[in-house]
Amino acid sequence: MKKIVLAITLLLILSACSTEFSKQSWLDNREERSGMVSSLLQKHELTGMTEAEVIKLLGEPEQIKSEPTEYVYYLGRAGLGVDDLLFRLTFDEDGRLAAHEQTHD
Repeated sequence: MKKIVLAITLLLILSACSTEFSKQSWLDNREERSGMVSSLLQKHELTGMTEAEVIKLLGEPEQIKSEPTEYVYYLGRAGLGVDDLLFRLTFDEDGRLAAHEQTHD
């Protein structure tokens, strides 16, 4: 019985950390984006999207790097609030999303 209660409690805690992705919520709540990434990846197949499609979905990135082209979106503060949590999207030579990852900066 204790294991069931513990499992339910853990499930509730984990689900509370996740926020449903919507474009408007992503644009309006920069500090809460980290909780939306899981929902974003479940709802949208990002790999293969063009740069224009990504911008239409997520808005303009906070930073654009070149060679290879990489869009960087701010996800909020990480850990104890010392680092920034970032969502990096790397595009191939055809301008299609090839990879994405969350990093600390």
